[in-house]
Amino acid sequence: MKKILLFAFAFLISLTIVAQDKTPAEKAHIKANRFAKEWELEHRQRDNVYAVYLAQEQQLTEIAPLEATDTDTYRKRRKVILREAEQKLMLSLDKYQRRDYESLKSGKKKKKRRKRKRRRW
Repeated sequence: MKKILLFAFAFLISLTIVAQDKTPAEKAHIKANRFAKEWELEHRQRDNVYAVYLAQEQQLTEIAPLEATDTDTYRKRRKVILREAEQKLMLSLDKYQRRDYESLKSGKKKKKRRKRKRRRW
């Protein structure tokens, strides 16, 4: 009886560990949805963002074995992949979204427009 319970407990633990691994497509879908909600994207833009994130996740899974062996090369390649993805994401935004995205990334806040005072004659 103890062996059966121990086996069932070990099976459940191993099942939860295995279930946590997500495919690159699932990760890309999650990231694309989050980005699309934040920036209120249209369907065409959502498709472009998903394609960018999917390519990014596939490239990151290709270089994942380097993390354990050659960390410097891994970091450099990862940085290049992330930078390329960000540039491609900017292209999928329209000009107003791009302006807001650039100001957000640079740390600048939106300028508040001051009302012009009307001159009275």
